[in-house]
Amino acid sequence: MLLVLCLRPLQAAGFTLLLLLSLASATTVRTSTPVMGWDSYNYYNCYPSQDIIETNAAALVSLGLSELGYTYVTTDCGWTADARDPLTGQLVWNETLFPSGAVALGDYIHGLGLKFGVYSGAGYWQCGSTDDPASLGHEALDAQSFAAWGADSLKYDNCYANSTTTAADYTGTVSGSPMRFDTMYNALNAVSRDIVYQVCQWGVGEDIETWAPPIANSWRISNDIYNAWRSIWRITNQVIPYARVTSPTAGHADMDMLIVGLQALSTYEEQFHFGMWAINKSPLVLGSALANSLTPAASLAIVSNKNVIAINQDSLGAQAELVRRYTTAQWDLWQGALSGGRQVIGLANWYNGSQSVTVDFAADLGIASAVAQDAWTGDSVGTLSGSYTTTLQGHELRLLILTNVVNATAGIQEPVAYYTAATQATLAGNAVVVDCPSGQCLPAGVKVGDIGEGDTAASVTFSGVKATTSGTKLIGVDFINYDVALDTAWALGDNTRNMTIAVNEASAVNGERFAFPISGGDWYDTGRLYVYVDGFVAGASNKVVFTSYNSTVTWAPDLVGFEVYEVN
Repeated sequence: MLLVLCLRPLQAAGFTLLLLLSLASATTVRTSTPVMGWDSYNYYNCYPSQDIIETNAAALVSLGLSELGYTYVTTDCGWTADARDPLTGQLVWNETLFPSGAVALGDYIHGLGLKFGVYSGAGYWQCGSTDDPASLGHEALDAQSFAAWGADSLKYDNCYANSTTTAADYTGTVSGSPMRFDTMYNALNAVSRDIVYQVCQWGVGEDIETWAPPIANSWRISNDIYNAWRSIWRITNQVIPYARVTSPTAGHADMDMLIVGLQALSTYEEQFHFGMWAINKSPLVLGSALANSLTPAASLAIVSNKNVIAINQDSLGAQAELVRRYTTAQWDLWQGALSGGRQVIGLANWYNGSQSVTVDFAADLGIASAVAQDAWTGDSVGTLSGSYTTTLQGHELRLLILTNVVNATAGIQEPVAYYTAATQATLAGNAVVVDCPSGQCLPAGVKVGDIGEGDTAASVTFSGVKATTSGTKLIGVDFINYDVALDTAWALGDNTRNMTIAVNEASAVNGERFAFPISGGDWYDTGRLYVYVDGFVAGASNKVVFTSYNSTVTWAPDLVGFEVYEVN
């Protein structure tokens, strides 16, 4: 059985252990690279039909997309009749929408050389309607049906988890329960057909990276993508911590389906979206209408880019990492390992307008020199070393594929000293030391919380901070943020918490703001953000103050500590 997860995190460490133990003897077949395909939901919502599925499947072939790897064709929500078969209890396809039935639809898709994907959910109803039965309590029977229909994949959703009336419940006691997804996993394992298991649990709860990899090829880590640029920021900030988990054997974080081709984004934004999903090794699932020439040619060119697809499908399976964030300038620097000693570098401009950006290859990337190719154009950028400066257009993601990489031995960042917030700082306002469970809030084992929101006095001040030379320094901030946007995801949520860092300023409000992403699977899982901060003086007399960016209305992330670096 092939497994792909689209799910939410677990809520109890003990239960995680029991689940992992229950799966220890399970044998699963995994795809070594993220799944690629097409799903009906983003354009057709919960209103699919036989004609819609067949014409879009045919378009995958006629447009040459199937040859690029887009092979899984999934009929999303809305395919069922409003009741199970009264005699057998089996799920029934809506005869009006799908007059030929499931087996014929699967045969048609298979006849095109594609894979047949079906959809259900772990709750009482499928998403989209309280007339469409889901699989709760019928897992074994439904798994047998999926296999009998010739299904190659199952997208398994999480609607109506707690009741028959609330579609998306993010706080209920069984919302996103891993046991429900484990039940379907075991049911699929019992049938005599390999089926890709796409668990779509949205990331509800905690510790998805702990319990999902044993049963899945990929795992959804966010609420649904929305047809707007802000969704790209929200989901990107949520996928960052999973770089330490993803691999061909542990699976990949699923950032949701692509909105390229839905005419919701500009061309640069569509490139950014597709490229960010690619370097983070998310499944690449198209969601636009491919039939009847409804997807613009420029969008088709983006999702057909062989260089970017190759990054996503690279055999090493390594998710890229955020290595620098420049919040005031609003751009990120990403770095990811590729097979054969190659690397991918991403320069991500979140700013609305164009801007010049500079990367120090040794200090920022640990590279002395490399031969670079622009992934989008295929053009050679030449041999790069020292500083690389380029201009990015508004919302552009520049992707460079590096070969002949020579690691730097000089000019790289070296740590000078580490400072722990709970023991080496002066706390003001409501800021308070919080004990952490053993083995968490690393490296210090404790953290400082309650920084901000209604408390303008809340701050964490470090005195006597050492710097070898004066000027701008790289600091690595160990922080904790699990303020995940779920019910607010389509409106206000962005998965970040802002913190101001002031060095030797008369007032902390004069410091620089940084947007801290999600750090991990719970409120004790530490992440690290590397940022440049100016204002240091040589010696051990520096004062560094951390506060909430807007302490009257928002929280800062919890603070574990920070490390100061100097270029060797």
